Amino acid sequence: MKKNIRIIIICLIAVVILGAAAAILLLTAPEKEEETSSEAEETSRLLYDKNPSDISEINITNEHGEYQIKRVGDGDDAKWAVEGITGVPISSSSLGDVIENAATLTAQDVVVEDPEDISIYGLDNPSATVKTTFTDSSAAENTLFVGNMVPDGVSRYFMLEGDNTVYIAKNSDLTYFLNDKYDLVDKVVYTAKTAADENDTTSYTRINKMTIQRKDLDYDVVIEYDVRQDDDSITTSNSTQYVMTSPAFRELNPETSSTVTEGIFGLTASDLGILNPTEEDAVNCGLADPEVILKAEINGGDELNLYVGNECYDDEGEKLGRYVYVDGINIIYIFDESSLPWLTFEPIRIVTTMYTVNYVYDLASLDITGENADAHFTVTGNTANDFAVQLDGQPADADKFKTFYQFILRAPSSDFCFDETDSEPVLTVDIKTQSGGGDVIEFIPAENRKCIVRLNGKSTYICTSAYVDRFVKNLELYKNGEDIVINW
Repeated sequence: MKKNIRIIIICLIAVVILGAAAAILLLTAPEKEEETSSEAEETSRLLYDKNPSDISEINITNEHGEYQIKRVGDGDDAKWAVEGITGVPISSSSLGDVIENAATLTAQDVVVEDPEDISIYGLDNPSATVKTTFTDSSAAENTLFVGNMVPDGVSRYFMLEGDNTVYIAKNSDLTYFLNDKYDLVDKVVYTAKTAADENDTTSYTRINKMTIQRKDLDYDVVIEYDVRQDDDSITTSNSTQYVMTSPAFRELNPETSSTVTEGIFGLTASDLGILNPTEEDAVNCGLADPEVILKAEINGGDELNLYVGNECYDDEGEKLGRYVYVDGINIIYIFDESSLPWLTFEPIRIVTTMYTVNYVYDLASLDITGENADAHFTVTGNTANDFAVQLDGQPADADKFKTFYQFILRAPSSDFCFDETDSEPVLTVDIKTQSGGGDVIEFIPAENRKCIVRLNGKSTYICTSAYVDRFVKNLELYKNGEDIVINW
């Protein structure tokens, strides 16, 4: 009993001691929440706010050198000029960013007043010095010194002449003053027009005709707007608005052709090569005999003529891209090859390589003849409900016929072919539609287990002979009531 009482007393003493310790900690602990809140508060301060139209000149000095931006003229006719850059387009957005940020400045916070050592902030040798001259009633001149990045990675230190205070501002407000003046040159070579008003329904992002000439191709690739889409009486299978008209008439594959047809809109260089180039410059950059010539006629009247020249390398031998020249812009640009799809695309890969685009419900007959094939199908009905097929005059399986016809539609093409031949085909597929149209597809043996595909009397494609072999076997499977093999 005494032993239990002693244990209880010891426990009570321990509780008292712990309670006292906790009380001491609470009484002596710093008010962390208040301090943290106080430290997080920013003292935002608008240092000046002028109208950009009151700026007469901006003088910028940074690691790239010194340059001036000057306002020339008065009122609505006034224009901005960058000293030392003439004859080439200036980016209105980039120039506007510099001017807007020179006209107004807000400090996020005050770092220190009357600093003992401004080198701590990179202000003894500023990353940029910006002197802005205004023409308003104050006739002020503001000189801004831009320092190092703040450790937070989103702000920069800065000072103003005549104000011995170190501030911080968003880096995004100051970074424009750190760039080379040539960063103001517009690198966008083409953007589509915008509608003049709500009554302007012109499709300015539509290409009427695009011609691509390339050294490694024996033919021009010509892509045109599919005018059939403007005729409500014509039904096409084309899911894009373009067709290839050379080297063969083919509808484009929307998944593989979009970069070719849409790549000119917003086309932007990665860097500048030579401003105001000479003929000698053009020769040295391979633009007198270009690898690619792209000519585009855009709906609304614009034309774009683009030339792709030699590969471009830096001093260390690293490839930068390709030299590019655009008619009407006095610059030889450097483009990353990834933004020049016309340089490397395979024409056969951007088209739908189906030998026929006739729907199964449009068919009237399908005649197959060849060394090892002979079948004559007649088709009636143009919906799933009334579709019926006969093979050599006898009722046949309509569903299996659809699968067989799908196999025909999925015929492969490895390349275009323009070598005419008088050789006899090993397989001929004659398709006639209910409207009187159709296609005749002939497969003529060629070297290396290939076949020339003669479409409507004209050599057009190359395909593998394995497809022809599978075609003949599938015809036998159909006749025997067996399942068609889609792959080969």
